[in-house]
Amino acid sequence: MKKLRLFIAGAFVLGTLASCEKEEVTTSKNEDQTPNQTKEQVGNGVGGSLAQFTIVGDYLYTIDYRTLNIFNLTSPDNPQLTETIDMGVGMETVFHQNGRLFIGSTDGVHIYDISDPRNPQELSQFEHVTSCDPVVANDNLALATLRGGTECGGVLSQLDVIDISNINMPTLIGEVELGNPYGLGLSEVDPNIVYVCDGMDGLKAFNISNPSNPDMVMSDVNLEPLDVIADGTDNLIVLSRMGVYQFDASNPTQLIQKSFIPVQ
Repeated sequence: MKKLRLFIAGAFVLGTLASCEKEEVTTSKNEDQTPNQTKEQVGNGVGGSLAQFTIVGDYLYTIDYRTLNIFNLTSPDNPQLTETIDMGVGMETVFHQNGRLFIGSTDGVHIYDISDPRNPQELSQFEHVTSCDPVVANDNLALATLRGGTECGGVLSQLDVIDISNINMPTLIGEVELGNPYGLGLSEVDPNIVYVCDGMDGLKAFNISNPSNPDMVMSDVNLEPLDVIADGTDNLIVLSRMGVYQFDASNPTQLIQKSFIPVQ
């Protein structure tokens, strides 16, 4: 099944490499689905940090530039659009963690509670300079890359580390200057490791055990990565301009390549 998920991720790369400047690289590692699936078989969707959709329980959340759409998947073969919510402008990416949606936008990170899945409630917002902004999170930290020099605006290219231990008051506690960052992802082996796709500067890993001072512990300049998906404790999928890489990530800072699917 891992091979199937890898091919799905590769298919998304084919359709998105040309538009990655608009942060529209969308990734997924959902299980193989058939029209006769029950809602128990749908599960939760897991995508890369550049994804514009996520599945949480019986609901699919999708965003476009200004709208959050909510679909009921109780009948997976007949999804129903239940809500369309105007979010303002500049919405780019969506990431789910622990009953919350983290929406990356050109002006910051918006955090929503989805305890009521059809009625998201904004908890807080972390504002930054205008920039393209994918985001991932764990229980205590949100991490976002800002990429300057694009149509999103802004000139800064960096990793922001945001304290969300008080979810109603997110606070910037760390910054790392980067070259040309795209997506990012947290290791499932070591919660203190975050992978950052720094474009032509390669795939980097940072130790965030001291979140105010992230320490780069790995750099692979042979890749030009766009997004990364931690697929279990021993698998890391890296989407790049050249294709889809699969690594053994059981040691999160010493990746061993297992496979590669070229994209031409």
